[in-house]
Amino acid sequence: MVEAAVTRASAGGTPGKPADTSDALEDALAQLGPFGFYQGYILVMLCIPNLLAVMYSLNYVFVADQVPFRCVVPECERGEVLFDNEAAQALLPAEQCRRYEPLDHTAQCDREHFHINDTMACDKFVYQTQDTIFAEFDLGCRDWMRTLVGSVRNAALPVALVLTGYTSDTFGRRTAFCIFSAFAGVMGIVKAFSLNYYMYLVLEFLEAALGYGFNSAGYVLMVEMAHPSLRAVFACATGVAYGLGGVLFAWVAYGVPYWRHLLWTIHSLALLLPLYYMLLDESPRWLHAKGNVAKTDAVIRKAAAWNKVVVDEEVMQRLGESVKVEGEALKESPWRSVVRSRVLLLRFAVCCWCWAATAFVYYGLTINSVSLSGNKHVNFALNMSMEIAASVLIMMALERIGRRMCIFLAFLLCGVACVSPFFVTHPGTLLGLFFVGKLAITFAFNSLYVFTAELYPTHARSSALAACSLVGRLGSVLAPQTPLLSLSVQAVLYGVCTCSAALAILLTPETRRARLPQRVADAERMRTDAERLDDALAHRPPAPPPRYLSADS
Repeated sequence: MVEAAVTRASAGGTPGKPADTSDALEDALAQLGPFGFYQGYILVMLCIPNLLAVMYSLNYVFVADQVPFRCVVPECERGEVLFDNEAAQALLPAEQCRRYEPLDHTAQCDREHFHINDTMACDKFVYQTQDTIFAEFDLGCRDWMRTLVGSVRNAALPVALVLTGYTSDTFGRRTAFCIFSAFAGVMGIVKAFSLNYYMYLVLEFLEAALGYGFNSAGYVLMVEMAHPSLRAVFACATGVAYGLGGVLFAWVAYGVPYWRHLLWTIHSLALLLPLYYMLLDESPRWLHAKGNVAKTDAVIRKAAAWNKVVVDEEVMQRLGESVKVEGEALKESPWRSVVRSRVLLLRFAVCCWCWAATAFVYYGLTINSVSLSGNKHVNFALNMSMEIAASVLIMMALERIGRRMCIFLAFLLCGVACVSPFFVTHPGTLLGLFFVGKLAITFAFNSLYVFTAELYPTHARSSALAACSLVGRLGSVLAPQTPLLSLSVQAVLYGVCTCSAALAILLTPETRRARLPQRVADAERMRTDAERLDDALAHRPPAPPPRYLSADS
């Protein structure tokens, strides 16, 4: 009796009154157990799209990659122009975008017919292969146009996240997943028919804006189905799937080098994902927040049947009553209630900076991985394998150490790894530091997905996650331009971003094993250590005398 009263009081209720609506939902979901066949089915089904998501997010790494090229020397290439023309190559200076100036218009393919030192800008280029848009759209010596592809894609992600957040919170997680996955498949295939560079840029933007959101909607659905003690495990599984998808993509890109064929291959698979509307149930948390009594009850009963557990009818009756109350209470705009809360606004500002810093460093390191010495496909696969290692670390660390401290340490480790090249010259050590930094920032990035989703109430959770990610995409917009910077400038930028994010994350509360907040009031009760101390000092009640209760008390 005493324990029940304390539980009600800690949840915002009072002894002698019914527990709040979120208590009823948590009691109903607790009947399913931490993990059963139903949760396993959801986990497997939502890991499959993660295998594809990385291919859509990072395909420009290979599609827009630079291929070996040189200037055309008309005096030596009056017929068919071949990249391996040794006579033409012998007449080119070390500067890639210039060629020696001929003495006059009658010059022949001989060094004595060209100036010794004077050069001129090249007006035509020949490429070793036509495998990428860099070659097919003739972008030689205009590297900014190549890197612009990644920036344009990442600039479209804020649009995608706004659409995802609104659609997911208004029409449901499952509906948003199916709509945006269909767009990902269709727009990606259309993009492969681009006739020129500018058409490709426009379709790259549209494909990202309309197709990116399916992965975010699926992730929120997964988090809302996970037991509090297993959210880190679910996040680990999605991260492993994302990493495996990256390794698989490197293998596919190696086997299908031509960019049009590569896009057709990977995007055609997304056309199967809208079938998930028949294979997945809507999130019971979202249904509860929308006041849908019948469907909330039906989903929980279906999950219980799959897990072979018997539901408590009294608990289900209280759930039905709470659904009606919750539906009436949440008729106002999701963001209006969040904006009115100073606690959640501060939390949102912190999350936004952490997302921006993380996205900048993560995409910067990922994009630069193909520039490392060695085979670019192998380097990309090794780089994406860091996703798998980071995800396994997440599973082991988040539940033992806590979300906030893990993210703090990951930011610090990444900052050290990125700044250390100033003091190290050994090539092998530099490569090792690169992968340590990538591992750490991947750990922080994947953990932020879990952490952010746990900080906001259900009716605004998808919108809040999308909004934080939206602001964070400012970092990913700038990241594709980092190959144009020197390594020292990159290192300073990465170090500043990660260290400042590490300090900012300390302003947020810990969410380890806390139940997902259903309403704004529930989210506000998640306090930081400093806030709890201030509250205790300001409102310290007199210490009660020791009291020992019998088991019947």
